[in-house]
Amino acid sequence: MGIDIGGVVDRVVDAVQNALTPDRDNPRYQGVVDRLVSPDATQEQRDRAYDLVAQVEEDAQACYTDEALTDRAADAIAEDRTVPVNVGAVAPLVPPGTSLGPFASADEAAIAMMEYSNPLSIAANRENGGLVLEDADGNFYVTTPMPGTLDGFNPGNVPVPDGMEMIGAYHGHADYSRADGTRTDKANDEFNSDHFSEQDKRVAEAGYYGPVIYVSTPGGDFRKYDSATDQDTVIN
Repeated sequence: MGIDIGGVVDRVVDAVQNALTPDRDNPRYQGVVDRLVSPDATQEQRDRAYDLVAQVEEDAQACYTDEALTDRAADAIAEDRTVPVNVGAVAPLVPPGTSLGPFASADEAAIAMMEYSNPLSIAANRENGGLVLEDADGNFYVTTPMPGTLDGFNPGNVPVPDGMEMIGAYHGHADYSRADGTRTDKANDEFNSDHFSEQDKRVAEAGYYGPVIYVSTPGGDFRKYDSATDQDTVIN
């Protein structure tokens, strides 16, 4: 009776692969991944996130509370820039101006962040905003919101990571208000808050932060102005 060489080889290969594949069965780490990582992430990306979470605790040589582990893992995953994040979960845990991504398009990046930043802008009745960026591999990122004023936001305050190019800027138009900052309704709003200002469009046309500018409004619209085509469109 002959030896099944093929079967032996297959078993050896399986054994080697199993030995090289790390166990990812810690429920605490899995819980952090589930919270911080986008549902659209691939299994490979989720595995990468799990390893980053595990590394955070390993480097500390301590067992963090679940809250502390999540806070530190958010920074690690954001800094890694290979794992698509759940923006609403990660953005509050990282510093203002932190780049999150990757996203497949600039519009997708801006929309994901404005879903998070627009309610903050309205609640504070102050503009906030950030930058939309592209890396050398064609991946897109968006920075977490930095604060502005009642009627303005300066994208020049936002740090641009090395190796990234500015594609555009986004900002929120706060709440409907009178000129003195008193909240009001849409009919009495003195800032035309549901639309781009002429200054917004001039910023895009000058290309200071890229050719595109996005705005979120108190009415809930997300608008995009592309200076290359002179098109002002609602994108949500």
